[in-house]
Amino acid sequence: MNYFLLIALLILFGLICFKNFKLGLALFIFLLPAYIIRFQFGGIPSTVLELCFFVLFLIWLAKRPNLAPLKKISWLAPMGLFLLAATINIFISPDKLASLGIWKAYFIEPILFFLILTTTLKSKKDWVYVLNALILSGLAIALFAIVQKFTGLVIPDAWQEERRVTSIFGYPNAVGLYLAPIMIICFGFIIKAIQSKKILPIIFYLLSFLIFSLAVFWSKTEAAWIAILAAIFIFCLFKKNLRYLAIGLLILLILIIALVPALREPALEKILLQDWSGQVRLTTWGESWNMLKANPIFGAGLSGYPLAMTAFHKADYLEIFQYPHNFILNFWAEIGLLGLAAWLWLMAKAGITGLKNIKKQFFLSALLISFLAVILIHGLVDVPYFKNDLSMMFWIFMALAFYLENNKSQITNHK
Repeated sequence: MNYFLLIALLILFGLICFKNFKLGLALFIFLLPAYIIRFQFGGIPSTVLELCFFVLFLIWLAKRPNLAPLKKISWLAPMGLFLLAATINIFISPDKLASLGIWKAYFIEPILFFLILTTTLKSKKDWVYVLNALILSGLAIALFAIVQKFTGLVIPDAWQEERRVTSIFGYPNAVGLYLAPIMIICFGFIIKAIQSKKILPIIFYLLSFLIFSLAVFWSKTEAAWIAILAAIFIFCLFKKNLRYLAIGLLILLILIIALVPALREPALEKILLQDWSGQVRLTTWGESWNMLKANPIFGAGLSGYPLAMTAFHKADYLEIFQYPHNFILNFWAEIGLLGLAAWLWLMAKAGITGLKNIKKQFFLSALLISFLAVILIHGLVDVPYFKNDLSMMFWIFMALAFYLENNKSQITNHK
């Protein structure tokens, strides 16, 4: 790591934030995957993303933001419980140092980012701006994945033979986890651009969606494929002129799968978890359940799951994963029943907010509901929160829910 270059880049980022804070905010969102660039200062681990957040946060504080709108018990209660559960589970964890790092990166910083977003983004135009930053970030990830597919460039050995793309990440599922929510945003922008009949945006978002699709397809993240299709279907259900088309296509797809044995058998294997991946999940969930029955209130503690599982791991042919790969088991193991309840409360609150505003503000509300669908469906078999970029993305959409709930005067009708 060239520290002089890093300092220069942080100074440049700080100047951008100071001159145009919303541009700096969008740039930070674009840089969410920069957490993969890791280093240590005096033995303390950090990432490029974390340092950029520190700069962004300091400049936000210097601007003396108005925090009065945040004093709402309806949001403070689930957020407070979520953070309280994570804090308690630092002390439950067998690895206190690792748990502090997780606490900082997946809870403290993302919740502070929520505060920055809710006090900075005051209009639909602001939200369109930052959501486009997410699309551009996804494009960078997807384009590199496509280059990998054709060149084999820096694909880890485990996936080199089948050219299963990983982009800049260390494993293929990270591609699907990052791009799936962004694809839903892109789909919404396609519909919005078609409505406005603007040719260049239509071309840009359609091309972006194609690029995302290729990257996710070549990552072979099958759960992401299902989550994306389901979320697009849900988005279309809220759009009157797309609803019947979506239902018709779903019925046609089900009929094709049901009538074609070459499609029916693999589909049933996946749905019933009878393939290898499904069997791994079932085994992992069973062992995780046994561990949680022994630790029902607090789970394993932050970052404590792999160590806690050693006494319950009987399937020697499988490794012990970092997480159980199911959103209920993930949160229960990491931050206990209190944390799981708080997360479900946040999800329910965001979902209800989206539904309440779907007629007044279709575009942003439909994106919010579709995002929640993606992480719930994908989260059935994977880990769509416990990662630096994904935890930040989650709180971006919680901030969007906060905006929809508290800025009704600026909301116009967009059916």
